[in-house]
Amino acid sequence: MEQTKQEKRLAEVLAEFLVNKTFNDLPQETVDTVKRYVLDVIGCTISASKEQQVTIVTEVLSAEGGNPRSSVFAHGFKTSMMNAAFLNGTMGHAFDFDDDHREGTMHPSVAVFPAVFALGEKLEVSGKEFLRSFILGLEVMIRLGESFLGKSYYQGFHPTGTCGVFGAAAGCATLLGLDELRTKYALGLAGSFAAGTMECTGEGAWQKPLQAGHPAMGGILAASLAEKSFIGAGTVFDGPGGLIRAFSFKDQYDYGRITDTLGKKWEMLDTSIKVHACCRFAGPVADCALDIYQQGVRAKDVKKILAKVGDFTVKNLCYPEERKRKPITHVDAQFSLPWAVAVAICKNKTGIYEFRGDALHDQDVLALAEKVTWELDPEAEAMYPKAYPATLIAELNDGRKFTAHVDYPKGDPENPATYEEILEKFHSLTEKFVDKGKRQKISETVQHLEDLSNLAELADLVR
Repeated sequence: MEQTKQEKRLAEVLAEFLVNKTFNDLPQETVDTVKRYVLDVIGCTISASKEQQVTIVTEVLSAEGGNPRSSVFAHGFKTSMMNAAFLNGTMGHAFDFDDDHREGTMHPSVAVFPAVFALGEKLEVSGKEFLRSFILGLEVMIRLGESFLGKSYYQGFHPTGTCGVFGAAAGCATLLGLDELRTKYALGLAGSFAAGTMECTGEGAWQKPLQAGHPAMGGILAASLAEKSFIGAGTVFDGPGGLIRAFSFKDQYDYGRITDTLGKKWEMLDTSIKVHACCRFAGPVADCALDIYQQGVRAKDVKKILAKVGDFTVKNLCYPEERKRKPITHVDAQFSLPWAVAVAICKNKTGIYEFRGDALHDQDVLALAEKVTWELDPEAEAMYPKAYPATLIAELNDGRKFTAHVDYPKGDPENPATYEEILEKFHSLTEKFVDKGKRQKISETVQHLEDLSNLAELADLVR
């Protein structure tokens, strides 16, 4: 699948796309939709601002200093562009509540937004310039993820980290106004910062959010080096040792997913807004559990529950079994199928507080989690990664059975969250940290972002 001498390298095709696609070329739908992603990721970032792991990262980076050019959300200070991008990206992914993309198998906004926001604030760009760079960066990141055909996870790689840096670099290159050659350099250089493995959640570790902050930081660095003509490899994607093959599972990949329909079909429009504060693969079973609750099922009456899901859901959310049934950290709970099912039925909600703190010691939830089992559903597996279906069957003590099935959980493009629901999520996430007046000002500013003359106006509100 290597390129012939006559064909353009993938990096060259992407560079040409990034340089020549103007704001006026963007479909209005991409602009309207990406503003929803902006509001959502701002809410996710502010909500995690006081978490212990965020405090540690802030202390470490603050000790190193940094020219005060870009805002750290909900902290009241500025630091260097790269430090701000790293901090905001890490915060934004702390609760795993930020948007995701099914076929890209990644969290796009949280890796690209912090980079283009930090650089855009420093450059004092307009809202239109910022939106253009964000949209184009998302498109690059997502298409790279799609080229792995949903299988990079099986090779142990986390596409948010491995592909996110390219989206961040692409967005930053457009903000800097780089020509095609230097944009190609930026993409090539980003390959040296592409990292992130699926063991980031092992033993309840806190490091998965770093795999959003790191690509945001690396994207700024790659674009900044390229601006000064630091040569980057144009073969980064499709050379003999290129990233796509290197991060693929058993050489299963498709370059066509990167460039076919580029600029014609906008993959970033298929991003999902999360309504459950847990792993994307747990979202469908959480939807089913809430459905079963609405059907009248209560935890005290349950004899057993069977979840029928795809292969990766079983591998990632069901083992090690003891830790998934009795989570020790909030990360354990976020990545647990039995916990998502049990807490949804017990609490009839799946927000951030259902997966952390005292909730992890709730005896009713723990008892119900012990009654949850799972099996591989061949039909669900056949639909992956175009959909992540799930079926839940609850058998009660009196013998009655209740079933719920979902192909596209709430928040998916086929079952979208409304603007009002996204706004409600934003307020619920930020109300403890930002007063009502400022929250309203933030949402109004985002809603009219294309009219903003200087991105610093929004930065002043979220800082």
